[in-house]
Amino acid sequence: MGSTREHSALICQGWISLAAWIVFGLLIEGLIGFRSPALLDDSVRREMFRLAHAHGTLLNLVLIAAAICAQLDLIRLGRATSLGLRTAVVLLPVGFLLAGLWHFKDDPGIAIFLVPLGAVLLLATAFQIGYSAFRR
Repeated sequence: MGSTREHSALICQGWISLAAWIVFGLLIEGLIGFRSPALLDDSVRREMFRLAHAHGTLLNLVLIAAAICAQLDLIRLGRATSLGLRTAVVLLPVGFLLAGLWHFKDDPGIAIFLVPLGAVLLLATAFQIGYSAFRR
């Protein structure tokens, strides 16, 4: 993944998604501040939303950092690695978000299965990026 255009796409996804997860965090804080029973009385939803916000913001910062490192030629991001990273950055927080929106009484919803899928994808891309950095 050597083109500036492709690096720009990663950075664009990272910043736009980061902004969206920050807005989501503000929404959570607002619901807590206004003592919303939909969030405060539902511990599963509250935890899933917090995890979605935390993973969404952190992973998009990782995406931005990877794009900058690739632009500086510190690492090489192939198409598969780039796609894997971009997909993992979406799957992990969205899995938590959807698992909190529609869930069972004391358990996360079925969308929680997106989380381990995203985590394995993230781990694989982290190894690929680490190997790329080691080879450089």
